[in-house]
Amino acid sequence: MKQSMPSAADAGAGFALRIERSMAGLGELGGWVDTITAALGLDAAADYALRLCAEEAAANVVMHGETNGKGDAGFVALRVEPVADAMRLTIEDHCGAFDPLRAPAPAVPASLGDARVGGLGIHLMRQYSRAISYERVGDMNRLTLTIGR
Repeated sequence: MKQSMPSAADAGAGFALRIERSMAGLGELGGWVDTITAALGLDAAADYALRLCAEEAAANVVMHGETNGKGDAGFVALRVEPVADAMRLTIEDHCGAFDPLRAPAPAVPASLGDARVGGLGIHLMRQYSRAISYERVGDMNRLTLTIGR
């Protein structure tokens, strides 16, 4: 279920999207980021960082979020707000508490042949954002990333 997205003229108000907590819901992120990139005139590096962080954070909720029996765990809410020379990306869900800032750094493989698929999402979000914060608000997880533009 998509929420309306502002036009380029309204970009200062931010961009919101609510997706189902499913693989189909994740499929909606690409077009949403395309809209933000066009409205804010993002360069390729900022587009990539925003896309990667939004997709990794939402995918973590879809693939690993545990229903806690409270709130609406069937959806993930995303919001991007332009701030100064950056964007504030906020991801909210009603799954069980999970603070990604407490996740340990991944082990670095000795070679690419030893690398496994997955397990780098949080590490990548740390690399592509200027700041990350997490808070538990009632039965909701709120992850906020500041990404340069």
